[in-house]
Amino acid sequence: MKLPKIVFSGWTRWADRTAIDNIDTPGIYILAQFKKPPIGNADPQVQDIIYIGETCDRTLKKRWDNFHHAAFQGIKGIHSGGETYREILNDNGDNLYVAAFPVNELSPQLRPLFIRYVERKLIWEYALKWDVAPKCNKK
Repeated sequence: MKLPKIVFSGWTRWADRTAIDNIDTPGIYILAQFKKPPIGNADPQVQDIIYIGETCDRTLKKRWDNFHHAAFQGIKGIHSGGETYREILNDNGDNLYVAAFPVNELSPQLRPLFIRYVERKLIWEYALKWDVAPKCNKK
């Protein structure tokens, strides 16, 4: 079995997130704050990353809606990363960018296992590189 290659989309402004391809599938996503984002596919290890997240049972779009409602409207209990964003950054998201790695090639039985593995792997690699987890990853 060949596993999907971990490749993220380019950085997209949070306000324009629905323009990213294949967000109607589960996958992994990264959030970062930039004044001006790097060009090309997003690197999941840049220091500007504030959150690495995943969704297995919902689409990326629906999970991002949860983050948005938690981070910018203060709705609790729907996205812990969004709640943390609101608590520690509490801004309007003008410098917030998102990149996605949709996962749609694997079987429904293997996809959630792969997604969870990749999310944890990326958080671990970020922590090894920067000596701390992304600031909104508390779990």
